[in-house]
Amino acid sequence: MRGQIHGEMERPMKNKAYVKRIADSKAVILVKRECACGKGEGCNANCFAAQNETIEAEAENEIKAKAGDYVEVEAKTSSILLYSAVVFVLPVFCGLLLYFAARLFTENIFLPYAVSAAGFFSSIGFLYFFLNNMVKGRNDFKITKIL
Repeated sequence: MRGQIHGEMERPMKNKAYVKRIADSKAVILVKRECACGKGEGCNANCFAAQNETIEAEAENEIKAKAGDYVEVEAKTSSILLYSAVVFVLPVFCGLLLYFAARLFTENIFLPYAVSAAGFFSSIGFLYFFLNNMVKGRNDFKITKIL
């Protein structure tokens, strides 16, 4: 069972994209966002509203796709899950850590909550700037097929 779950996690996520331009050995692609649950219009979580958004990204272009081609791209599930975990876990962790640290050093009832909220929102700001800069240098997409 463990191997089966691990195999599911390593299966790449595939999507269709449009090659906007070629830059060196990489392609600048336009990828239309898809609903994370895969249900599309039948989704109860309203993620369908985000499907109309198009994202510009870089992809490895080992198969020599040209500008104007429609291609299939894949991304490692593990890297996408890592980004998700960092974005959701870090703010909660920082908030809880600072809450308990403030409880150790003060008898004030409200100060731990204020420090916790400051840590939570500060970590969100940190993630916004840090991940935007980190993602610019990363290349998580790979062109696998020209359609």
